[in-house]
Amino acid sequence: MANDMMNRRNDMMNAMNDWFGFPRNFFDDTEIENIMQSDVAENDKDYMVKIDMPGMNKDDIQINYKDGILSVAGTRKSFKDTSDKDRNIIHKERSEGSISRSYRLPNVVASDIHAKYDNGVLTITLPKQTAGDDGNSIKID
Repeated sequence: MANDMMNRRNDMMNAMNDWFGFPRNFFDDTEIENIMQSDVAENDKDYMVKIDMPGMNKDDIQINYKDGILSVAGTRKSFKDTSDKDRNIIHKERSEGSISRSYRLPNVVASDIHAKYDNGVLTITLPKQTAGDDGNSIKID
């Protein structure tokens, strides 16, 4: 299946962490791991990708499919808290910036790709085809 390579990457990184005695997420890109966690499912008819993208507006998410690669990018504005002038914050996780992630999903009918963004979760359905397609931009519902 197409996501075998992603699973092998995760297995390799976990093995490296275990080998060197690092915490499980030492080598992981925490920005992506915390913001763009995803599930990729595949059946005979299509692929389905679900990506957690909390705190983003639908208009700040870009999706493209070209040459067998699904690319997802988003921008999130910071939750600026200027009320703590004495710098008493002891832990801060809210951030801003741009993130992106790509998935190799071959043989997709690019013109039939459907995306929906609901409650911070982006769901993309990519119907499979038998011949190649050169891709195009995808609109989010």
